[in-house]
Amino acid sequence: MQKTRIRAVVLFILMLSMVGCSLFNPGPSQVVKNFFQYVEKGDVENAAKLFSKQSAQTFGSKLSSIMAYQVSTIKSKGGIKSIDTQETITGDVAKVTYKVTFNNTATEDGSFDLIKENGEWKIQVSMNK
Repeated sequence: MQKTRIRAVVLFILMLSMVGCSLFNPGPSQVVKNFFQYVEKGDVENAAKLFSKQSAQTFGSKLSSIMAYQVSTIKSKGGIKSIDTQETITGDVAKVTYKVTFNNTATEDGSFDLIKENGEWKIQVSMNK
């Protein structure tokens, strides 16, 4: 009986630690979903924090302009209804393909490359895309 309780407590603590890690360090798919949700709300500042340092340096203020355009595009489509993602992770690099369905039934398909910076997944964009 005592061993069963100890096992239950240990299992509970392990589950909490796994859930805690995913809450504080979201995976690549969640980062992409967070990006679209921030943009939909017009929160360009927090959306910009999801980009890698290299992306932010390469695009500078253009990044904010691009996101501001996305804000108006999402609003013109009635907002986001759903975001479906699939991810492939290889070490500290990931690729997330997404399908955004808007409230006016329009859809947008695409993909983001992500890299891990200081333990956090960040969107990596290049001039070639």
